[in-house]
Amino acid sequence: MTLGQITTTDLNGWQYRAIGVLDSLVKAAIKAERYPLDWTITNSGALRGEVTKFGRLSENDRRSVFDEWCRVLDADAPRESNRFEGGTRLTAVFQHPTNRGEVRGSLVLDIDAPLDDDQD
Repeated sequence: MTLGQITTTDLNGWQYRAIGVLDSLVKAAIKAERYPLDWTITNSGALRGEVTKFGRLSENDRRSVFDEWCRVLDADAPRESNRFEGGTRLTAVFQHPTNRGEVRGSLVLDIDAPLDDDQD
């Protein structure tokens, strides 16, 4: 099947290349005892790593995990945006070279809005 000039073979190849990059990132994280991210691979072969909100990490620890992954992947400075449901989203983009071109990706950290203790 062809979608414009991009074929399904292209899309599958891009995902396959991203799988290889993700494999190397996870292996390096295991070796460095780095906290894991929730990873997604898009159909265009982009990686998306997100610091989970559903673990035992405090907000400060989650930010430290995000900062460490940004450093390891030499990501651009994080951009800050407001989330619809409140709070902030930090997004940093990165590129990881391979022998068949670059795999692009993003790192994401959602920070909840502070609880208003005066609501009663």
